[in-house]
Amino acid sequence: MAHLNIATGAPTTDLERVLQESFASCRRHYDKRLTLERVLIHVIEDDAARAILKECMPAGKVAELHGNMRTVVADQLAEGAKAYHWPSGWGARLAQCVPIWTAKLDDLLERRILPSEHLKQALLEAAGRAINMAKPVDLGVFLFAVVHDRIGIAASALEEHGLDRYRLVCRIAHGAATDGAERDDALAPVSDEARLVIFNDDYMRMAFVVEVLESVLAMPPDQAQACMMQIHQEGQADCGVFPLAIARAKVDDVLALARDRCEPLRAGLASA
Repeated sequence: MAHLNIATGAPTTDLERVLQESFASCRRHYDKRLTLERVLIHVIEDDAARAILKECMPAGKVAELHGNMRTVVADQLAEGAKAYHWPSGWGARLAQCVPIWTAKLDDLLERRILPSEHLKQALLEAAGRAINMAKPVDLGVFLFAVVHDRIGIAASALEEHGLDRYRLVCRIAHGAATDGAERDDALAPVSDEARLVIFNDDYMRMAFVVEVLESVLAMPPDQAQACMMQIHQEGQADCGVFPLAIARAKVDDVLALARDRCEPLRAGLASA
């Protein structure tokens, strides 16, 4: 695999290393397809990525997931072997007895190891998010894309092993596995009203912010669009002043929708 420069939308050294390890694993097993599941094995073996997953999954489940992915990849290899027909006669004996020459023949005939459709989708989604954030793609952005968009067997296996999708995207987006709430408890004894504030982050989709403003806070479309742009450009925006109890309920509604859509939106209250 050719070296890839670190630039906007390109892989950082950690993701590049994981992809190269996955590519090398394909070569060792004479596998012509690099799947998302094989890549996930090597993602889990990365110390930083494994630490993030452990924060968002029940104890022991990351190791169990790793074993499950190895089984999935072994099954994929077995299915591929069934579809492959060895040449007859001396060709078969040479191919089976001298595997190094099989690899050399692959090179001479320019047989390629190609990414699976799900891996291409995950890399494309991750690159798109990285371009929007003006940063390269790291393992966090890659995991975010797989989990947020529920891509392939890999995403299904993560959920089946107890992954909290919302907790993971918040952990990657905000550096902490929180629920996105930023409440000021000091408001309770001194305030009758509160401002509801929504904060910007690099991972959240603009269309989702507009949807929140329209559906939860009942803003007209043009006002919601303007408020979304203020959040994006200034880092946060006041989205209404309400009686304290109503403001708290609306924050809960905003975050409930964020959890349902697996969007790492942050909202909080401030003095009116």
